[in-house]
Amino acid sequence: MKTQITDFGRLSKAELKKLGGIAILRRARISPKKMKLIADLIKNMNVQEADYILQFTPKKGARIMRKVLRAAVASYRDKFEPDKSVDDLYPNLRIGLVKVDKGPMWKIPKPAVKPARFGGNGIFRRRTSHITVFVVKEGK
Repeated sequence: MKTQITDFGRLSKAELKKLGGIAILRRARISPKKMKLIADLIKNMNVQEADYILQFTPKKGARIMRKVLRAAVASYRDKFEPDKSVDDLYPNLRIGLVKVDKGPMWKIPKPAVKPARFGGNGIFRRRTSHITVFVVKEGK
């Protein structure tokens, strides 16, 4: 009897590539805190439902996450079912893993706003995110 894997977070990237489609977007120009709100919306969902939710969510992070999700579905199609179209695969796939990590920060000195000697910070931090989406067939 084949066991079902439910905790994909413990697997390495090479093991994930063998099981399903994976897409990684690095250095996305949005803070991880904002992206994690979107990631929690679609965690462990059917790909078709998740795409529908992201399509009508009025946030910048939803647009970015939708692109990464579509790339993961295309990756799955290229590996396992190259003869099918992406739209035919949507009802049969589910999201196995959505991970948002911190990327590098852009530090921009802004002394004219409020200098540090007068209680201001003096540095703007532009945060970036690394986004990983992994899709797998519904039964796995």
